[in-house]
Amino acid sequence: MRPDTQELYLVSTRMQVFKTVLLGEGGVGKTSLAIRYTENRFDEKMKMTIGVNFATKRVHVGDSHITLLIWDLGGQPRFQEVISDYFIGSKLGIAVYDVSRIFTLHRLRDWIGRLHKVVPGCRIFLVGNKIDERIDGMGVTSEDAQEFAAEYDAPVFEVSAKTSEGVFEMFDAAGDYLAERI
Repeated sequence: MRPDTQELYLVSTRMQVFKTVLLGEGGVGKTSLAIRYTENRFDEKMKMTIGVNFATKRVHVGDSHITLLIWDLGGQPRFQEVISDYFIGSKLGIAVYDVSRIFTLHRLRDWIGRLHKVVPGCRIFLVGNKIDERIDGMGVTSEDAQEFAAEYDAPVFEVSAKTSEGVFEMFDAAGDYLAERI
C-alpha cells in the first residue's frame, strides 16, 4: 500500500483501526517481533526488511475489538529518506533496540525525532529485544533504558522475539493504550 493511500484505507474500513510503526536500526528484530505477535512463530534465518513490511492483527480489548496495523520499517540508512512518509497516521511508535548493542538505543533519538516531525506527540513504547542474548554487564542495562525512556515519557518493555518472552504482553499494552483512544 502506498503511503498516500493509508488515510483512505483507515477511513474506508469503518472499524477501530490503529496504525502502529516499528522503528529502529536494522537488525534489532522489528520484523521478528511483528511475526512473533501476528503469527506466533520465529524464523532463525530472518532477512532484513527491504523498505517496509505490513501486518495486521485484530485484538479484543475490554469490550472493544480493534485492529492493529503494524508497519515494520526497514532500518537501513538507504531507506531513511522515504521512511518518514510511512509515519503518517501513526498512533503509536514502537521504538526497538537490541539489548546487546547500546548504539541501537542511542540511534532511537533520530528515529523518534523523525516520527515526531511527522506525527507530533505520537506515543512511544521503548522495546529492548533479544533479552535471550543478554550478557550481564554488557549492552543496554534496564537502568539505561529507563533513563532513555524518561525523555519521552515512554514505558519500557524487555522482550525476546525468539522465545516470545514479553512480546504478547507488550502488544497487549499497546492494544490497551490504543483502545483508550476510542
